Amino acid sequence: MSSNVHHIEFRTGDKPVPGEISARVLKDMLHNAGYTTANLKPLAGPLHDASRSVLRRFLTLTMPEQPK
Repeated sequence: MSSNVHHIEFRTGDKPVPGEISARVLKDMLHNAGYTTANLKPLAGPLHDASRSVLRRFLTLTMPEQPK
């Protein structure tokens, strides 16, 4: 059994989020969601906008919409 490994950059084009901040934001969101991607929500407080951008990028790259 084989699998493909892809490097994903979590920075967004709509609002620049430095790589180290986006990694921290994603880590915090995963922790808050109990490490379940279906429960991911943007963080509250000063990182809300950055976490919303990181979450949008993460979901777009990891769970693309399936063709109908």
